[in-house]
Amino acid sequence: MRNIDMIRQVSDAAAGRWPDVLSLMGIEVPASPRAQVACPACGGKDRFRFDDDGRGAHFCNACGAGDGLELVKKVNNCDATRAAQLVADVLGMDVHTLHTTASNGNALRQQEQGERRAALAQQQAEDRAARAIRFTARLTALAAQAQPGEPAYLAGKGLPGFTFPVLPDGALLLVLVNEAGDKVAAQTITADGEKRLLTGSAKKGAYHVINLTYSPQAVRQEVIIGEGLATVLSVHLMRPDALAVVAIDAGNLLPVAQVMRRKYPQAQIVIAADNDHPASETGATNIGRESAEKAAIAVNGSVALPPGDHKADWNDYHQQHGLDNAIAAFNDSLYLPQGEEVTAPAEVIEIGSQASQKRNAQKPYVDSRRNGLYWVEPKEKSGEITEVESLLCSALEVVGVGIDDNRTRYLVLRWRALGAKEETTQAIPLADIGEREGWRTLKGGGLYVTTKSGLRATLADWLQSQAHKGEVWRIAQATGWQCGAYLMPDGDIIGTPQIPVLFNGRSSAASGYTTSGTAESWRDSVAHLADGNYSMMTGVAAALAAPLIGLAGADGFGIHFYEQSSAGKTTTANVAASMYGNPDVLRLTWYGTALGLANEAAAHNDALMPLG
Repeated sequence: MRNIDMIRQVSDAAAGRWPDVLSLMGIEVPASPRAQVACPACGGKDRFRFDDDGRGAHFCNACGAGDGLELVKKVNNCDATRAAQLVADVLGMDVHTLHTTASNGNALRQQEQGERRAALAQQQAEDRAARAIRFTARLTALAAQAQPGEPAYLAGKGLPGFTFPVLPDGALLLVLVNEAGDKVAAQTITADGEKRLLTGSAKKGAYHVINLTYSPQAVRQEVIIGEGLATVLSVHLMRPDALAVVAIDAGNLLPVAQVMRRKYPQAQIVIAADNDHPASETGATNIGRESAEKAAIAVNGSVALPPGDHKADWNDYHQQHGLDNAIAAFNDSLYLPQGEEVTAPAEVIEIGSQASQKRNAQKPYVDSRRNGLYWVEPKEKSGEITEVESLLCSALEVVGVGIDDNRTRYLVLRWRALGAKEETTQAIPLADIGEREGWRTLKGGGLYVTTKSGLRATLADWLQSQAHKGEVWRIAQATGWQCGAYLMPDGDIIGTPQIPVLFNGRSSAASGYTTSGTAESWRDSVAHLADGNYSMMTGVAAALAAPLIGLAGADGFGIHFYEQSSAGKTTTANVAASMYGNPDVLRLTWYGTALGLANEAAAHNDALMPLG
């Protein structure tokens, strides 16, 4: 049997048992994934973590990461084969007889994989069924609120006279069905054109038919499919005899076209494309045209593209030029995407040739400058290359990636806010990069970000591509002792952490951690006057003891001063807080929500939290 097969079988046998296996081999690892201890391989102090996850996963800042077998290799300074033999001895496995079960093992693995795939398929089917039940309940509740009417959205699109369900807030309710005719998705459209898909919708292959006044057995001679409702209604006015179908977006054109081809195998299918011109905000590609052509090619159909060098759909053209001109333009624009008009013979370019270098010089790129990030698109005109620049955001640096106790990944970014003197370093969840929440966080932090959706997508792609170039950060949700250093509630760090650490929480009192005077002046003007006052001395003692809690491994504690008004309770809190900064800012109040107090407690871990 090959060594690789033996290694694989031993690793499979040790899966889920690595802590015991390593212990029997004399390799001590921590029981908690949050503990940081000396590395058993290289001896590095406080730099080793054992996450296990069934594979013996570990991480050392000095000698790297790996699985359980990799740790055995490093400790014994041997290769993978020898490490597997050592593990096999601990497990009581005879490596010399493993070859007799290799074929059986392969068959067993294939059987297990098949069973897992079947279980996964069953689980997915159950999830889809449960989601469909929840969606149906939501749609039923929403439809009960709707009344037939002429939506304000369509009136604004120059399409009066069409009746649709209208919700109490004036939004239009558009219901989509699947190939079987079941209601599986829905979209709401507000008067100003904001579109939202109803939670739980199964959009893929779902559609809405405008002129559903025919027998299911009838054979349609022409089917026209478009993205948005307004587009398809305008096309319906141009071609009233055709079956007009709404796919709601470009990504759904292909699945809907395939459904229509199965339902009407003899019909002529036309894709009424949106002209997302490259010069528009969607970026460097014409998504509307490309998606329409893919759908048309798949069903042997044709494409009708609105003419012009700007972003427009057929409703835009209808409103601007009138119905008669729109009909003529629609008829003239029809083409077959597999014709010469769309495809061109490939050009073979030798590597290193002038043509190849010219093509590379024309490749768009992101340019990071002192005043911002720019999207640079080289354009060739009259034999010369000029660069068209678009500002993505103000100056922004990707300094690394971070991970917290919940294994959530972050992108650590640094920028200087508009009008600020100091830079801001903040951790943004990777899941929020490119999403509304992420943009709101960046803009709220004083960073200028373009409002154009296409350029934002480019910026999001670039940010994620830079993540691997920086350091790995520890993202802390609490203050106090983290990675060998003391983390303050305002984000300042006392000491040198083993790895970069960043406090991702917040405190309303963060601005109160300031310095005024010296330790000697505090002793003379504050501590000297508190001498002999039991409550003030207790407050000072609590303030001094707080940072020692984490080092001593002790539990946090609270002290409640109960006395009549004007007895010095607030003064005691001020004296204790004066060791940390401005007492008036640092002193918090009990009048808050439970969540707010919990967040403040996390922001005052291993520190004094005065409440009054």
